[in-house]
Amino acid sequence: MARPKSVFSESLAASAKADMASLEHHKILQKLQAIAAATSFPIETVAQVIGVAAESIWRWAKAYQKNGLEGLRPQPKKPKPSKLTPAQKADVLAWIDERKNPAGERVHWTLERLQYAIMQEFGVTLGINSIWVWLRRQNRVLKVPRPQHAKADRQAQEAFKKTL
Repeated sequence: MARPKSVFSESLAASAKADMASLEHHKILQKLQAIAAATSFPIETVAQVIGVAAESIWRWAKAYQKNGLEGLRPQPKKPKPSKLTPAQKADVLAWIDERKNPAGERVHWTLERLQYAIMQEFGVTLGINSIWVWLRRQNRVLKVPRPQHAKADRQAQEAFKKTL
């Protein structure tokens, strides 16, 4: 599918080549070279040689035409906002610290139980990994019981504890 070359012109290519000479940033150089090459070769060919989609070269050319070099620089990505409000986060941390669920009952928290409690209390679905990362950032670690072997003799263990 051939696209019109209205964005690409000799002056745009000359400007791209001049800016390439003054830059050392690899990705921007690649974009400028693609823009310059697209004036002489089909965009699909340039895209295939560089290893990008032809649409990317179109986007780069339009951004360069509109904003110059700044249009080709990578833009910082904004972090996703939290699904929980600060008040809700404080409530969840209080549940963990007090070892109680929202109803005030004692509970041994696991990530799955915490995920379910957050969903029930606030109507927000969070992933297990998201909860784990958030708790780590808050310097909280859910306690886990010591592992016990399936063939362990519980009576012998209790007798050992009593003799200590």
